[in-house]
Amino acid sequence: MFPHLKGHGQRVNLQLLQEAACRELVQQLERIEGSKVIVLDEAMIGPLDLVTRPKLFADRGIRLLALKPELHLPREVANVVYVVRPRVALMEQLATHVKTGGRAAAGRQYHILFAPRRSCLCISQLEVSGVLGSFGHIEELAWNYLPLDVDVVSMEMPNAFRDVSVDGDTSSLYQAAVGLVQLQRLYGRIPKIYGKGEFAHRVWEHAKQLGRDERTLYNGDKGVVDQLILLDRSIDLLSPLATQLTYEGLIDEFYGIRQNKLTLPAENFPSDGALPGSGGSAPRVDESQSLLGDSEKKTILLHSGEQLYAELRNKHFNEVTKLLARKAREIHVQMHATSQDKSVQEIKSFVENLLPQLMAQKKATSEHTAIAGLLHEQVNAVRFADDLAAEQEFMVCADIDKQSAYIEDLIACKVELNRVLRLICLQCNAASGFKEKLLCHYKRELVHVYGLEVLLTISNLEKSGLLHLQTESRAYSVLRKTLHLTVDDNVEIEPKDISYVHSFYAPLTARLVEHSLKPLGWQTLKSQINNLPGPTFEDFQAQLVGIGGRHTVTTVSEGSLLNVPRVVLVCFVGGCTFAEIAALRFLAAQEDNNVEFLIATTKVVNKHSFLDSLMSS
Repeated sequence: MFPHLKGHGQRVNLQLLQEAACRELVQQLERIEGSKVIVLDEAMIGPLDLVTRPKLFADRGIRLLALKPELHLPREVANVVYVVRPRVALMEQLATHVKTGGRAAAGRQYHILFAPRRSCLCISQLEVSGVLGSFGHIEELAWNYLPLDVDVVSMEMPNAFRDVSVDGDTSSLYQAAVGLVQLQRLYGRIPKIYGKGEFAHRVWEHAKQLGRDERTLYNGDKGVVDQLILLDRSIDLLSPLATQLTYEGLIDEFYGIRQNKLTLPAENFPSDGALPGSGGSAPRVDESQSLLGDSEKKTILLHSGEQLYAELRNKHFNEVTKLLARKAREIHVQMHATSQDKSVQEIKSFVENLLPQLMAQKKATSEHTAIAGLLHEQVNAVRFADDLAAEQEFMVCADIDKQSAYIEDLIACKVELNRVLRLICLQCNAASGFKEKLLCHYKRELVHVYGLEVLLTISNLEKSGLLHLQTESRAYSVLRKTLHLTVDDNVEIEPKDISYVHSFYAPLTARLVEHSLKPLGWQTLKSQINNLPGPTFEDFQAQLVGIGGRHTVTTVSEGSLLNVPRVVLVCFVGGCTFAEIAALRFLAAQEDNNVEFLIATTKVVNKHSFLDSLMSS
């Protein structure tokens, strides 16, 4: 159903995960007899597209509707199936639908499929509203990790870090643990586990206990994944706040990539010149056309199945523009090659076979040139360059213990609050905390300009660790030198180091993974990262302890095992950025490492979405 998930030579086939999720949905729907409509919580529209195609519902005569306060349903529909996140706030809408819909269509049955788990609080709310008896099936879809791409799975929980660090809601940690157990059911027991951070440690403790509980159900054979590295977002709060300079990262920061989809005004793109039914690497318009879509918008799928995008996405933006120009020239030469010396059969073959591919490539190049043009305007803006210069000064620890004149100017001009707070949080984390006098100074300036309500946002930032007082430990300053987090002579085009993803800054999380790949790497790292918050831990799941699962790698002889890349599952608890993903893909592309990464995250975030989730009330 999703061919791009199989990958080319990837040892972990994520199509198994997608098929399992789709099969679970179909089984739940088949248990409900009669005509039905599916009503989707807005937070579930994107995740649903990651596991199934609209054709599945069309073939069964099932309509999809978006969840709204007022829901107009066809009178003949016998079943209304809600697919929702377990949020108590949504239950009042469902209760209203039942009360108003009951009068409109007697005998109509309602059902709920919670994803990823049933919620006792939600069910209690329905009972208090007096509508629980109207619901037939109340089940759950165990969609813990959803496949975003051939090497990335996501829980699609944008507020996971905020829930745990600010609100004290640890349910996402338990769900991450359940997801790890689910992955081991599919791909086998993971023998080696390394991790850093309090939340990461709690995830593993949950997962280990769940594994013990399933010991009688699953054998203990080693699976396809050789090693798990669990990293807590709180050990590296600088990376999600930093400006990403990869093609994919910039697209996400300026326009947002949601479940592999980019939606922009159609006027930004040239007319479609590709031949109907042509193959190739053209970015495909989303066939589902989101339930909340707009006819004047164009939605493009962005994943590894799109050949040109797969080539561009992890590149530094400065390299992307050059690659697109070269690609355009190559296509022009091929399409305008002289046909004087060709026979009729050769011309016919060109028209039938090569020309459709060239037209598709031309369309793909045209689409991405348009996207790159939009990004170019943003990157060349004065505010972008000034903000980038300021954050890079913080990253090299220049004058980080005193108030920044640039930040004070931004406050005086009353620019967007999140823009100011991002730079203050960057400075704070580069300094490993502010001195009390400096923190109070920034608070006072913010209150004078933005009002007292800004203190509520500051409180959230303090709870999450983005703003805090300085301690004796200067973790970032030390690690910047010992782990080479900043590289002055970095090369952006055909780079040699992962620091290219931010032009000169290497994400701390990716650098930790890089060092762990070396012989005795984790043992060496343990002493270096003691200053980072939370415990450093390691564990080993011996044979016949824990869980096993289906193998997805071809059996190889002992003699050839040395040539098989080891598979490392890197799990980010609290979200990761496309820049961090690009850095890990860069490491995997180095032959010396002989490694293949599978990346799991609660959500792919950027500097805007990460900060916004903490600022919201």
